[in-house]
Amino acid sequence: MTEKESNFKRISSWILFLSILLLFFTIPHTLEDFATGEPGEAGIPAPLIALVVSVMFGLQALGLYWLGQKRRSGMWVQLVVGGFWPLAAGLAQLPTILSEPTYRSGFISVAYVVGILVVGILLLVFSALGLREKNPPA
Repeated sequence: MTEKESNFKRISSWILFLSILLLFFTIPHTLEDFATGEPGEAGIPAPLIALVVSVMFGLQALGLYWLGQKRRSGMWVQLVVGGFWPLAAGLAQLPTILSEPTYRSGFISVAYVVGILVVGILLLVFSALGLREKNPPA
């Protein structure tokens, strides 16, 4: 295995791990959003949010598939996913978390949001590092 192949495999492994870990936070958080009726309270139709979330999960899965095929497009998709989730969660949830004494179900609800922020940003960073590689091995 050449150094380039080794580096690509190492970065790809981190991206894979972080993307799957991000699902651990985004899926229950999204379910909690719908259970509490948050999209409706924000004036956003639930079907629209459901479509956006479904597209993002589908893109994330497609990106993981492409990453497994050693395609740079998989890293681009994970870069977008890693940017989208922290931005969306940060804009929608952080003001409420910071301004109210309790947030939804307490610690676990805050942990989902913090997990999305931290893991999403790490996914964004590792995807960007992977894209800096000139050419992934074929």
